[in-house]
Amino acid sequence: MTVLPVSAKPSLLKDSTPSQGLSIGFKIFGIATSLLGLLLLVVYISTHRLRQVNAEITDLAQYTIPITDRVAQIDVHALEQELHFERVQKLYEIAPRDGRRIRAEIQAFEKLDGQINQEIADAIAMAKVALKEAKLDQDRAEWKRIEPMLESIEIQHQQFHDHALELLNLLQAGELNAARQLSEQIIIEEKDFNAAINTIFLELEQFTVDSAKLGQQHQQTVQSLSLAVALIATAFGLVYARLVTQGLVKPVRSLAHAMAAVQAGDLDVSLDVSSRDEVGTLARSFNAMVGELKLKARLEETFGKYVDPRIVQSLMDKATTTNTAGDRQVMTVFFADVKGFEAVLARLNPEDQVSLMNHYLNIMSAPITAHDGVIDKFIGTVMMGFWGPPFCDANRHSQLACAAALEQIERLRLLQQHIEKMIGESVPLHLHIGLSTGKLVVGNMGSEAAKSFTVMGDTVNTASRLKGASHQYGVTVLMNEATQQQVADMMETRELDLIQVVGKEEPVRIYELLGRKGDLSDAELEAKVAFEAGLQAYRQQQWSLASGQFTHSLAESAQAKTSGHIAAPSAPAKLYLERIRILKAQPPGEQWDGVWQLTQK
Repeated sequence: MTVLPVSAKPSLLKDSTPSQGLSIGFKIFGIATSLLGLLLLVVYISTHRLRQVNAEITDLAQYTIPITDRVAQIDVHALEQELHFERVQKLYEIAPRDGRRIRAEIQAFEKLDGQINQEIADAIAMAKVALKEAKLDQDRAEWKRIEPMLESIEIQHQQFHDHALELLNLLQAGELNAARQLSEQIIIEEKDFNAAINTIFLELEQFTVDSAKLGQQHQQTVQSLSLAVALIATAFGLVYARLVTQGLVKPVRSLAHAMAAVQAGDLDVSLDVSSRDEVGTLARSFNAMVGELKLKARLEETFGKYVDPRIVQSLMDKATTTNTAGDRQVMTVFFADVKGFEAVLARLNPEDQVSLMNHYLNIMSAPITAHDGVIDKFIGTVMMGFWGPPFCDANRHSQLACAAALEQIERLRLLQQHIEKMIGESVPLHLHIGLSTGKLVVGNMGSEAAKSFTVMGDTVNTASRLKGASHQYGVTVLMNEATQQQVADMMETRELDLIQVVGKEEPVRIYELLGRKGDLSDAELEAKVAFEAGLQAYRQQQWSLASGQFTHSLAESAQAKTSGHIAAPSAPAKLYLERIRILKAQPPGEQWDGVWQLTQK
């Protein structure tokens, strides 16, 4: 793992933040404002053009169509008036004259004349208003043409009315020749009036058609223009939004990838800080964080060589790492030493001594850490470790310690092979391990200037004494009764003795670790059974029976193919045979409880 030099720490924390640029909020506000502005532009153009279309439709609805209706009514009423006038003329020619019918027709004639005059006046008034209110130039020009035409038919109609009354007077006076001449003139006037009406009607009809077509064209123009402006505004908004969004998403995505890399353990990532917004600030903070993680990783790597990495991690994660308060827990303590290794070191020069010592500690301490144990300290060739929460399961610490002891026995061969290659000859080495399970005080202990995370208590002393006692019994692994009880279902053990260790008043029942369940041969199991029977007879002072069982155990051990776990399976039996010889000569008495006093630590 590439780590950051400690000297680089100040540069990571140095405030090199450039002047603040446009913030993310301002950029997002800019996008929203731009899109809103484009939307308002589309609305303005559409509204302006629709206002023109609305004016055209308004002119058609309020003026053109109503005036056209008025002209049509004028035409219809004028024809009805002419019909009544012709009837009056015919009634005057019929003898005897029907005065009542003549008066009825003249009344109808006059009534229609009033209606026509009112309709012409209304049309002229509406044309004047239309001319005044017209919004478009072409509409104003059209109303300027139509207004005189309406005024002209008003004059023509009045002239027709006056001549019609004059004709009726002539007929009533009997002046038929004069009436006939005036009738011909009235016929011409009627034709001219009808033609003028038709001209105005056609003009208004064409004006209506043209206005409708123009309004439709303008409406289509508004739709096309609105669509074009909307498309342009959308394209511009999308391009602008993409540019701004890309400027925001790209660094955030890079940050996410970098965080994933850091989570995967890669601390060599670094973000390119190019923006001066909040993302740039976040990137600078990320780079500083990675620098701190590199520094922390180097500290863990460096101090993990002196202190168990889990302890380093625990201390670095706690806010109060200098707290000396401890916890009382049930744990298993492990002491191990290789007899004969110091004699080998004495034969080497200092450089080879350091090399071999490092190799020894490395190869023999590996089983402790491999089985979740904590290496507490090295005292010369002696190594101390312990198991317990929070570094392993509270129900497995004894099992893990035994597994580590068995693996150390196997690794002893590798150490012997290495020494043989180094000095050119085979040297006998004997591994001795003491295991003790019990209550301990565990915590960060020491002075204000120096502290050590360790365990403390009588269990530690017991494990150390058992390591030393294994020399006297000629075995590899000794354990106390608490350890044996926890591993009885998984490990093969045999009780060796009930001893009084130096510094303790209460006797300690000790057991030898033989191997894992199922690993021992039939002969080894038979030797174990015979040894346990001999021990029982020994404590009952049945010397002959005990001697027979121990002798049988020796015989089975000699026939057994060693499993590689029992260093000297026959040594304890020989030890007890020698004790029996002494006790026979000097009987211990009836109060003897079988406890053996150890004279060495």
